[in-house]
Amino acid sequence: MDNHFFLSAIIFAPLFFALIIASPLIKETQDGKNIHRLALTFSAFLFLFSLVPWLPGVQPPQAELIPWFPSLGIHYALGSDGLSWTLVVLTTFLVMLAVVASHTNITKRLKLYYSMVFVLMASILGVFLSRDLFLFFLFWELELIPMYFLIAIWGGPRRDYAAIKFVLYTLFGSVFLVAGMLALYFHTASTGADTASLFLFDTITNSIQGQMALSAQILVFVALFITFAVKLPMVPFHTWLPDAHVEAPTPVSMLLAGILLKMGAYGMLRICFGFLPDAAVAVAPVLALLAFINIVYTAGVALVQKDMKKLIAYSSVSHMGFVLLGLAALNQAGYSGAVFVMLSHGLVSAALFMCVGTLYIRTHSREIADYGGFGSQTPIIFYFFMFMAMASLGLPLLVSFPGETLVFYGAFLSNAAALGSTWLPFGLELNWSIQTFTILSAIGVILGAAYLLWLLQRVFFGKLPEKWKTLNDATPSEVLVLGTLALFVLIYGLFPQWLIDRYQPSLEGMADTAVQTVLISSTTKTGVVD
Repeated sequence: MDNHFFLSAIIFAPLFFALIIASPLIKETQDGKNIHRLALTFSAFLFLFSLVPWLPGVQPPQAELIPWFPSLGIHYALGSDGLSWTLVVLTTFLVMLAVVASHTNITKRLKLYYSMVFVLMASILGVFLSRDLFLFFLFWELELIPMYFLIAIWGGPRRDYAAIKFVLYTLFGSVFLVAGMLALYFHTASTGADTASLFLFDTITNSIQGQMALSAQILVFVALFITFAVKLPMVPFHTWLPDAHVEAPTPVSMLLAGILLKMGAYGMLRICFGFLPDAAVAVAPVLALLAFINIVYTAGVALVQKDMKKLIAYSSVSHMGFVLLGLAALNQAGYSGAVFVMLSHGLVSAALFMCVGTLYIRTHSREIADYGGFGSQTPIIFYFFMFMAMASLGLPLLVSFPGETLVFYGAFLSNAAALGSTWLPFGLELNWSIQTFTILSAIGVILGAAYLLWLLQRVFFGKLPEKWKTLNDATPSEVLVLGTLALFVLIYGLFPQWLIDRYQPSLEGMADTAVQTVLISSTTKTGVVD
């Protein structure tokens, strides 16, 4: 099979579909069913298309390289490995389910809505597949446009505030991305690298090894890390997310939690840790501290929320802290656990926001105090909500458990615990180990169980208010979305190795580099030479 332009096809096909839907040739019927069906057909095709490289006998697409602005060192460079493609499949899968969910949640300006969804999809896929830092930056910024409109047009009463806040926070992070990108560009040029390829990932990585001072690496690492921390999101850059979730319609919340947050985690792993492993070792204890704060603080905030959607939003922030903790471990178990948490969170968070959406569309209220006794009135929604809540809190045999277990295991095994704290200003030194922060992070697991179980108790148990006694249970389309997500939550909880085998080979090189860097740093610090 000739797959020379397969990567380009998976990125630009959604843009082509967006143009078709927006075209004047496509007339929208009064009920909009033809637009829904067309969008569903396109999204299902893209999902099936993304599965092609996983078919037996098919050679996976590797790379595409075309000179774009060679005088500036810019290429149209795409590349794929197990990590990237697993996130590509997650993206196409969740977009397809979000399109199904849109059938009952989106009723106005359908042509523009689905066009924006497919533009959003293309930009996210471009981030995961770019292998040129300038191209990565373009796709990273492109994502702002469709997400802004998806919140600002189809969102709730405070949608303008939420959309603008999302853009401002992301643009704030992008300033640091530009700064880090230019620093890497000029450093790479100073090493005598080929001027026609100064933005290529491989060229940048090779130019840093042994040729960039640790202090400079740390400065660049911090700049790039802030960019991705905003998108992750990490405390204190997280406040845009609850507002965006509360105001966004249910399908957009599914995409926001299920895919967009993974862009931040992917950028950290691929660029920060991939380009600058020495700096990663130096700041590892600080990253573990930030992960602990992210996990525990936002779990505590979730516990006191009165709005269901805001509670799930803070829960998302807390769970992304486990990704950061796994990366801070700087070993294969930690990296693998971090990626697994990214993928499991994509499934579970999308399902939880869908569950909240099913209740909101019936009651037009997200206030927990307005509920009670819904377990008897809407038993199907209750069973799905309870199942996904159990998955979110890490119940064994469900999808969140393997990832969080790997994260804790990798963090406990980390040899970076006593390294890299002397760079802090004013001679300060951080003496707490990564293992200490890992133990403290377990508080977040306890708080997670508390806020989810308390949410279930207040919403689904007790006496049903009289005004809700005529509500209907889940519709077939809602059952389809939640049932599909529940199936994969169970499958990958029972057989996590099926998922790990997809991305693990891509992490081995990065993990080996990180481990070797830790060992070298340890030897240098202790004065031990073999």
